[in-house]
Amino acid sequence: MRPLDPVVTEALSRRFGAVVALRGVGLRVREGTCLLLVGPNGSGKTTLLRVLATALRPTEGRAWVGGYDVVSEGHRVREVCVYLGTSPGVYAGLTGFENLCLAADLCGRPRRQVPELLAWAGLEPVAYTLTGTYSLGMRRRLALARVRLQEPRVLLLDEPFVGLDEDGARLVSELVAGVKDRGGAVVLATHDHHRARALCDAVAELDSGRLLSYGPAGLAGAVNRG
Repeated sequence: MRPLDPVVTEALSRRFGAVVALRGVGLRVREGTCLLLVGPNGSGKTTLLRVLATALRPTEGRAWVGGYDVVSEGHRVREVCVYLGTSPGVYAGLTGFENLCLAADLCGRPRRQVPELLAWAGLEPVAYTLTGTYSLGMRRRLALARVRLQEPRVLLLDEPFVGLDEDGARLVSELVAGVKDRGGAVVLATHDHHRARALCDAVAELDSGRLLSYGPAGLAGAVNRG
């Protein structure tokens, strides 16, 4: 039976040779919620996000995103899920406008949305400038505009505040709120806990690939391994 929740993992593990990056992680992210992943470097946060995004295959256990199995139905997962990692992933040889037009064509969205998205991201003055000349913050803003264009049901964010000022961080907040309002789910990993906790409904703590605690945001010590 398919899980009804947007993100579900059961006994999820991932090894890289002798290194175990995830150890039997079980999570359930409800509709209209955002889960914050916390833990030290090397705790498994990015590995978990990449497994959910189908960039890595689990060694053991299972995971479902949008109701689809990340291994056997990876193509369906990628239709409903967007992963934004630490690299903005923009094409340096294209302008900001051309980058978003290409993204619109690839995901079947109308190009007429592009000017509005560039204005939302504060990139109108450089819309027709090659993105290879953009600062990191500008490239991050363009990547956020691309995510908004795609309107994913599940959004996976790895350090989304890197390179962004307060106005750029507001764009992240608006994206997260939009996904939640549509009944989707967000899984967010960051060391910027101050910004992230205002967005999140639950917190999962990882260490050495193990799930140490999982519970409502703001409830210290809460554990719920469902």
